[in-house]
Amino acid sequence: MAKETTIAPPVAELNVYVSSPSGPRPAKETTFREWVVSNQIGISLTILAMLLALHNLYPSLRPYTQPFFELSYHDPATNTYVQGWNDIYFVFSATLALTAVRAIVIEWILQPVGRSLGLKRKAALRLAEQGWQVLYYGFIWSVGLYLWKNSNYWCDFSTIWNDWPARPVDGLMKWYILVELAFLLQQIFVIHVEEKRKDHYQMLSHHIITSTLLGSAYIYGFYNVSNVVLCLMDIVDVLLPAAKVLKYLKFQNACNVAFGIFMATWVVTRHVLYNMLWWSIYKNVPQQMAYGCYSGETAEMISTNGYPDAFAYLFGPFLSLKNPICMNRTIKWIFLSFLLSIQLLSIVWFSMIVRVAYRVVCSGAAEDTRSDEEDEVEMDEDSTHSGTVRLAAKENGNAAPAVVNENAPGLDRRRSNGSAAARARGRGRVPFDQSDRKALLGRIGCDKPT
Repeated sequence: MAKETTIAPPVAELNVYVSSPSGPRPAKETTFREWVVSNQIGISLTILAMLLALHNLYPSLRPYTQPFFELSYHDPATNTYVQGWNDIYFVFSATLALTAVRAIVIEWILQPVGRSLGLKRKAALRLAEQGWQVLYYGFIWSVGLYLWKNSNYWCDFSTIWNDWPARPVDGLMKWYILVELAFLLQQIFVIHVEEKRKDHYQMLSHHIITSTLLGSAYIYGFYNVSNVVLCLMDIVDVLLPAAKVLKYLKFQNACNVAFGIFMATWVVTRHVLYNMLWWSIYKNVPQQMAYGCYSGETAEMISTNGYPDAFAYLFGPFLSLKNPICMNRTIKWIFLSFLLSIQLLSIVWFSMIVRVAYRVVCSGAAEDTRSDEEDEVEMDEDSTHSGTVRLAAKENGNAAPAVVNENAPGLDRRRSNGSAAARARGRGRVPFDQSDRKALLGRIGCDKPT
C-alpha cells in the first residue's frame, strides 16, 4: 500500500500566527482587582436594587432601609437636620451610587465618544476618566459655591464661627457634605482597584486626611469651614481635568491656556485663600467663641472648663448629640494640623505643576507629571494579541524567517550575555532564536518530521 504523503504549502505562502516558539501561551487569569473593575457597575447596582426592593416590598423594614435613601434626623418644626449614626447608611449608598454612575459615564458614554473621535483605547479611557472628573467636580463645586455665596460668611472668614456650636444644619448643606464624604471614600476605592499612578500614595494620603477631617468637622458642627475648604479645593479639580481633556483632543494651544488658568487658580485658592482661612481659624476662634463646653442640644455654654476629662470629651460628640461639645486649644490645633497637612501635600503637588509649567515654556506642550507612565508604544485595540508573532518568509524560501510583532513598527536588537536577540518594543516581547527555526516549522506542519 502506498504511503500517503501530505504536501505542505510552500513556505512563501505562509502567513501563520503562533503564540510563541515554545508553545501556546496559557490564558491570563483574571485577578480579583480586575474582576472588581469589570463588574463594578453590576455589583453597585445589584446592592442598591436589593435595598430598594426591601424598602418597597416590606414596609416593616422601612425604618431600617430609609436611611440608605433619605437624609436622617429631620426636624419638621425648623426644617433642619442634625447628625447621627444613620448618616453612615446614606454615605454608604451614595458611595455605591457614585461608583456605578462613574463607571457608566466612563464606559458607556465618554469612552465610546473618545473612540468615535479617533482616539486609541488607552487615550479614550484617559479622556473618559478626566471627563468624569470635570462633570462631578463641576457640579459639586457649583453646589458648594451656591451655599457659600448665600451665606453670612461670604468673603468674611471671621463670621464663619457665628453659628457655632449650633448643631442643626440646612438639608442642602447636609446632603452636600455627605456626598463629598462619599466621593472621597469612593476615590480611595478607585485608586486601589484601577491602574496605579505616580502620585498614588500622595493621593491616598490626601483622601484619608480629607475624609477624616471632613467627617470630624461634620460631627463637631464645623459646616461653614467645611464648605469653604471644599470650594477652595474643588475648583482646581475642575480646571486640571478640563486641560487634560483638551490635551487628549489635541487642542494643544487651548490646553496650554487652560493649564495656565488652572495654575493661577491653584496659587490663589490653595496657597493664598486657603492660608488666609487657616490663619482665620488660628486667630478668630478664641475671639469669636469662648473656650469651654457647650450643650449638644441647646448650644448653650455649660462650663468654662474646656477639658472636663482626659480624652473622653473628644469623642463625646461622636457618640450622642446629647453629649457636651467642647472647644479648647487642643481641639483647635487638631483641626489646624489636618488642614496644614493638606497644605503640605498641595505644596508637593505644586512643585510638580511648576515642572509642567517649565515644560510649557520650553517646549510649548503641557503634560501633567502626576499621571501614570504611558507605554512606549500604545497598542491599538484592533491589533492582534500582544504575544502574537507572525512568521513571514520570502517567496524563494531561502531567507531566514523574520519575527514581526503586530504591536510595534519594528524590532530592537539587544544583547544579553554576548548573544543577540530580537525583542519587539511594546507589551508583547517574545524572544526568537534563529536556531529554533526547524522546531518551529515542524510544530506548525511546515517541515518534515524527523
